[in-house]
Amino acid sequence: MDTQQIQSLENRLIEAMKTSNVKELDALIANDLIFTSHTGQLFTKQDDLDSHGSGNIEIFSIEPHEQKIRIEGNVAIVSVLLEISGSFFGNTEVGFYRFTRVWKDHDGKWQVIAAHSTQAVREQVQLD
Repeated sequence: MDTQQIQSLENRLIEAMKTSNVKELDALIANDLIFTSHTGQLFTKQDDLDSHGSGNIEIFSIEPHEQKIRIEGNVAIVSVLLEISGSFFGNTEVGFYRFTRVWKDHDGKWQVIAAHSTQAVREQVQLD
């Protein structure tokens, strides 16, 4: 696996998030996912799929700005700054969020096993 292949997986994940494509999200996210949101809440894969499937998460736009990818054996670590607007459990939010995602190779199938997001202060963000 190289950085271009991880970039392709990241693009697929972002597109699936934008369109709430539960089938694609299911393929890209590991069953034992640990996701910590910017509010400190823990979410499982099923939580994420249910939120997209029910309409509780609706993404209007996602614009990636900074991305760093590091590959260590069968694990890839991605740090990306995303400008996101959407509706999350009835609240409309617009802002910058920095995500760290860990992708792992499960017998040739790369999936996100862990992720964390934090809200970034706009004044501290340097766009590409």
